[in-house]
Amino acid sequence: MAENGSDMSDDDDLPIYLPPGGAESVPGFCDRLVEHLQSATHPGEFTFEGVDVDESQGVWLAPLGGYDPEVDREGAADRPADPTLPPGGYAEVAEISAEAVRRELHAAWGAPTVRTPRFVGSEREPEGILDYVMTAIGVDEAEMWDRGALFCVVITSWDGEPRRSMLRQALVVLPREFALGGFAAVAGDEITIHDLLMHGEDLGELRRRAWLLSTLFDAGEVRVREAVLEASRFSLHFRSGKTTVWTFADDGRALVLFNDPASEFARSAADQLIADHLRAGDESESPADPEELREAAELILVARMLEGIPDDLRELIAAPAQNARGEAAEHDLEFRLSSSGALPIISGVAWYDGEHWRVPAGLLEIGSVNDFGMDDLGFAEAVRRPFRLGGELTVDTFVAPDDHEQRAVFEQVFAACPYPAQPRPAAAVRLGYGLPQDVTHTELVGQIERATEAWWDVEPDEADPRDDPFRVGGRRLRSFDGRILRSIVAMAEPWTSDILLEWTAELREAMEARWGRAVQMQAHNPHSGLERKTPVTRVMRGVGLLSAPLWWVNGHAVLLISGIPDPSYGEEPQAILVIARADAVLDVVRNTRTWELRTRARVLGTLTEMTSGAAQTDEIAWNGPSLAGSDLVPRATRGRLRTGDHHWVWHFALDGRALLMSFPIDAQATRGSFADHAELFTGIPDDLLSLVVDRDPAGLYPVVTRERPEDAADDGILGTAISLPAARAVLWRDAYDFRFSDGLLRRVRPIAADDDSGDARTPDLTDPLPVLNSADLGVPQLQEALYVGDELTRGVLADERYARNVFDRTPTRVEVDRAFAQLRDVHQNALTGSMNQFLDAALGMPDRRFVLDAALANPDPRNRREVALLLLERETDASIQLSHLTPVNVLLENPTLGADDLPLLLRLLHAGARAGAGLGGIGVARHPIVQLADRALDESEIAPLARALLEAAPADDLTRPALPDGRSVREYLEAGVFPHAYPRDGLRAQVHEEMERRAALAERNGYR
Repeated sequence: MAENGSDMSDDDDLPIYLPPGGAESVPGFCDRLVEHLQSATHPGEFTFEGVDVDESQGVWLAPLGGYDPEVDREGAADRPADPTLPPGGYAEVAEISAEAVRRELHAAWGAPTVRTPRFVGSEREPEGILDYVMTAIGVDEAEMWDRGALFCVVITSWDGEPRRSMLRQALVVLPREFALGGFAAVAGDEITIHDLLMHGEDLGELRRRAWLLSTLFDAGEVRVREAVLEASRFSLHFRSGKTTVWTFADDGRALVLFNDPASEFARSAADQLIADHLRAGDESESPADPEELREAAELILVARMLEGIPDDLRELIAAPAQNARGEAAEHDLEFRLSSSGALPIISGVAWYDGEHWRVPAGLLEIGSVNDFGMDDLGFAEAVRRPFRLGGELTVDTFVAPDDHEQRAVFEQVFAACPYPAQPRPAAAVRLGYGLPQDVTHTELVGQIERATEAWWDVEPDEADPRDDPFRVGGRRLRSFDGRILRSIVAMAEPWTSDILLEWTAELREAMEARWGRAVQMQAHNPHSGLERKTPVTRVMRGVGLLSAPLWWVNGHAVLLISGIPDPSYGEEPQAILVIARADAVLDVVRNTRTWELRTRARVLGTLTEMTSGAAQTDEIAWNGPSLAGSDLVPRATRGRLRTGDHHWVWHFALDGRALLMSFPIDAQATRGSFADHAELFTGIPDDLLSLVVDRDPAGLYPVVTRERPEDAADDGILGTAISLPAARAVLWRDAYDFRFSDGLLRRVRPIAADDDSGDARTPDLTDPLPVLNSADLGVPQLQEALYVGDELTRGVLADERYARNVFDRTPTRVEVDRAFAQLRDVHQNALTGSMNQFLDAALGMPDRRFVLDAALANPDPRNRREVALLLLERETDASIQLSHLTPVNVLLENPTLGADDLPLLLRLLHAGARAGAGLGGIGVARHPIVQLADRALDESEIAPLARALLEAAPADDLTRPALPDGRSVREYLEAGVFPHAYPRDGLRAQVHEEMERRAALAERNGYR
């Protein structure tokens, strides 16, 4: 950008840009530019009054000011000192100019509208072109002025810290409809053309099918009256509520409207529009009633859909019609009145202009902001499938060959059809947009390669939308848990599956020509028949395609999951492209449940202590999630296991997650710098890292250290760490799977190389699994020690062949039995053990209600709260009584009860536990308030518990009999006789206050 303005404007080496005529000239310059843009067409770039103006998508941008700190630093040594500069140097000069420009514009044009970026839809996409510009530049607000047909927007922003980062001040000039509307206003006419929408079916063939289905299942053909155009209408209404209405004008144009009440559009689009308006602060303009609000939103969406359809075609939508007998024909669509007239309730629309099928720009925008395709609007259910687009529509479509009576009826209707069948379309178009357009198989392979390489450096949601490497065949790869990228690259219907199979076969040939022969990935282990439980196989099982070719490309697995699923899955024939991290293919623990691994680790740790004399397991505090309804963070458990030439240190948390690290037993384990080890741990959540970062290893593993770094807070816990395990390999478990750390995956990453031409990169086709499964990392040794994929029996543990790699000596059978006995029974651990003892024996989670009472009776306060709160985290029905005591009774009987049990009591009540007498009545169990009153506790301990019980108790619970002698809770407290010397004045006051509150509430309700 050339530097202009004041006496600095002639030096191109200066790091600033100022308005050529100074700040005071900017309003006049902007007005003249607006006038110039309205009077002439200027595509691309041009210069106006010495200022370069760029044009893109009908929007013009011109610089008003700026500062570049890099140019400032680089030229400082060669630039003579300027005594006229203010203390802040050139940065301050640019800042002063930018503020002066804003003041001049305010003075000339008045106060601007302050515009912030607007995001709409489920994907939170920019609403319009201005929002996109602001998002791309990275500004939070801009100033906008209405200058008639055009709007002027001034964007002023520092990239970072003022005077130390880049300053940009730019003028954006855009048409009124662009400034006030969404992307539909920007869309060119060509984007509405969708020639393959009808899968290549000729208009005459569509009319034939509309006539046949309407005649067979609805009112048949009717003629539209009282409209400019002559036209025929054909309707098809389903019992499910779906409706399709075709209108064929005599001039060769056509219109199809459809409504699928079960479509994603019908379910969520109106609610999303309401949410967008509420976020924008428009709720004051909306009806208060939710139903009215939703109906208003539906009409807004329909009105947007219909924008762009020619008026004479739109007139046909609501025009009256007559059948062949001259009788008025009913319309199958529902209509509602709006300010613009009667609108049909539809979920989608398309029209034919005589040459092209078109989808209105407003509908495309709705789809864009909500991430809807045409099928999400109901096109598949209301149009493509019932009218069998891309396939034959014959009598055989409806009637079995041996149903002679029905065939006769259908054959008669088919024979009476006045519209002849048309030639079948070419195979290339029969799938419509089910196949990628304008791209060869070879080009698809290249796009896949690009995505596999780019994924090492950027996630799809962070990619530059202007050059998105995660688009393959026009479809965007979506990320799932950061380990899977997937996209449906092709889709068919059962009657066009042959075309899909042929296309995918050709794509596979192109893949093999580039990457070599694929290996076949199975969703089940071919030897054991057991399911493989990995992210990749979950995708395969989810669509019912249980086998797929797999290639390794740039360190990632590439799979083409394609074919015709078993009908029981309810999925269409399709081809899914999956790009996966290496550990998303590998099941390291071979289908062994994490809870089983935890139990095995505990038993092995106990046996190690027996055979070596050194403690190998303990509990450790960490920054994990707290239990619901409390601030309690249960400790994790950790231990060490010898696996031949490696030690593996394990950590298991209450939520099923885990962290495992390998350490070669020889002294080479600590090789590498601190930075190398920090890199190894990247990708692991900070709360799991808190188990090992800056922690006392208690002799379980070696560490590497450094001096505390400065200004590293942005790097999370690794950025501020001074001590890390000197691990060789790191495994961790998320909510579903064991996975390697990102740092380890990068260490074994094959690197793509430039090919001989220098124009492309030759992908590395190395399989990374042998490295990840290598003995050097200790993975096979861990698998052998934990006996993954098999049952670790007592006999195995006492076998010398197994024990020599795990223990210092072979344990005796008696020691093995003792190790298992130390696990104890689940119920016993809930009653007297810790959270980790309970989980070590739980093997998942037993019936939660079954052990809840035992946990509530646990005398250790922390153990009681942790185990019981864990059991209550799921949908536990605490209203069920397992004895004469309710869960609340059990808790209040606990000898170590205290005020800190309030979160537990609240969770019990939330789960349905009774706040009053249980099912056995007052004859077998005391009322909870009476229990509290009788506890030898200070009132400060029982007051919060009593408050929770009083708020949850039934209306008459305090005045009806609550003791065997017939006294109520109130009467018992007023008597003042308790089995201890603690006063209960506070409890009496609480009960009195609650009774008064209820009486006042009852009185108010009585007046109503």
